Amino acid sequence: MEKLINGARIHYRRSGSGFPVVFLHAGVADSRMWEPQAVGLAKHFDVIAPDRRGYGDSELPAASWSPAADVLALMDALGLRDAPHVVGCSIGAMQAIDFTLEHPQRVSKLVLVGAGGSGLFEDTKYKDLYADVMAAEDAHDLVALNEAEARLWLDGPGRPRGHVDKRLRDLFLDMNGKALLSDFDSAPEEELEPPALGRLGEIQSPTLVVVGDADVPTVHETADVLISKINGARKVVIHDAAHLPNLEHPERFNRILVDFLNG
Repeated sequence: MEKLINGARIHYRRSGSGFPVVFLHAGVADSRMWEPQAVGLAKHFDVIAPDRRGYGDSELPAASWSPAADVLALMDALGLRDAPHVVGCSIGAMQAIDFTLEHPQRVSKLVLVGAGGSGLFEDTKYKDLYADVMAAEDAHDLVALNEAEARLWLDGPGRPRGHVDKRLRDLFLDMNGKALLSDFDSAPEEELEPPALGRLGEIQSPTLVVVGDADVPTVHETADVLISKINGARKVVIHDAAHLPNLEHPERFNRILVDFLNG
């Protein structure tokens, strides 16, 4: 399904019925990463998962744009009268935070999975973890870059190469490989002002922070900061999972999610 959102055709997936939940994907994925949640939550919720601009099947016009504004416009275009729950992973978690700060009345509950990235914290302390990624970027080798990012984000830096099964690996390489072809430099994102880091205390929506225990160190550091700054936020750690715990352990993730959203 598609909607024209702020000058761009935005693709989204929708399934189930009930109270709406908007899922915002990671920067190494697209809306397909939420398929286990679309299936698992369909009996409980109206599941809506858009492709961010330049990812999946969504357009990336050569113009500046606001990720938070796109979320608002999609909600309005879909006629969501209730303030939905919002679930974001990685860069999608940052998008969810920015959206909640700009439109607090439009978010019921907030779930932040593997939060981190531009706008909150950077991984500058752990450059050695990104050596293969940076080398592939410098060589302009997209195949090597895709593999290096799968090693870092899907397997996790502390687990063996190829730890995650081939089905999920093929999905990751397809989602991330497609995004690597987009010219994001031509479509700069508008940053939240003032930045989110100094405003986390403004978030009033009940918040759950989820991390995989095998994710990169800065994601764990970010989770601790979110817990300390967002009033009432709580954290859940999923064992034997890296940056995409919802794909590695969908049943466990879905139980945690449904318990929180219905609690």
